[in-house]
Amino acid sequence: MKQHWKFFASAAAALVWLWVSAALAVPWVRGAALHLPFAYVVFVVAGVALLPAYLMGAMFLSNLLHRKLPPRFHPGCRPVSVIVCARNEEKGIYGTIGSIARQQYDGRVTILCVDNGSTDGTLAEMRRAAADFSLPGRVIRLYGCCEPGKARALNEGLRHVRDEYFVTVDADTRLETSALAAIVGRIAATGAGCVAGNLVSAGARTWVQKMQFWDHFVSIAAIKRYQGSYGATLVAQGAFSAYETAAVRAAGG
Repeated sequence: MKQHWKFFASAAAALVWLWVSAALAVPWVRGAALHLPFAYVVFVVAGVALLPAYLMGAMFLSNLLHRKLPPRFHPGCRPVSVIVCARNEEKGIYGTIGSIARQQYDGRVTILCVDNGSTDGTLAEMRRAAADFSLPGRVIRLYGCCEPGKARALNEGLRHVRDEYFVTVDADTRLETSALAAIVGRIAATGAGCVAGNLVSAGARTWVQKMQFWDHFVSIAAIKRYQGSYGATLVAQGAFSAYETAAVRAAGG
């Protein structure tokens, strides 16, 4: 019930914001309608300004009401598999595997690296990472998937998962040291079929990269937090998400 009032409160406040926005847009519509068809102007203003105003307002207010983050559940020594698929990712795959191997995680971590028919030095970099980062509690295994396609590569990795939960990580994703404990702890505590991780674009320097950072922040971090507050996350992105192995296999991979 507590979540319900937060949802309705944020939606109601966003409707008020929509009404204010519509009132402020009236002179804009009238001025533009002198030069363009009235119906077209209304359609554009509603689509470009008013509808986004409502959606962003509802999301912002809801996230504000949920600003206190839930506690991170400790997963104990629960073993987990991490699937990393790569095709021609020679430049970044070594660092990605390293960020997984260096996780502050008490349980056993099995890193399943799937080379998806790379034509560069990706496989060699995987082997180098396996040699450098194989530690007690960190098992790194290499597999090949000849047919191109990320779905095929992920299913090849899934075929070798022996743990209750597995995590997918993209070849260009870098994990914070507590990321694995947080996401596995969350899925283990909630009993969900999958949990979406929080992603941001790192190292933004140019204007294009900064735009990408904010695109990721709004489209993934903010919206996922909004959806997740009500247990209604629509997409678990492959770049970093946790899954219940049995549930994914039951769905056909």
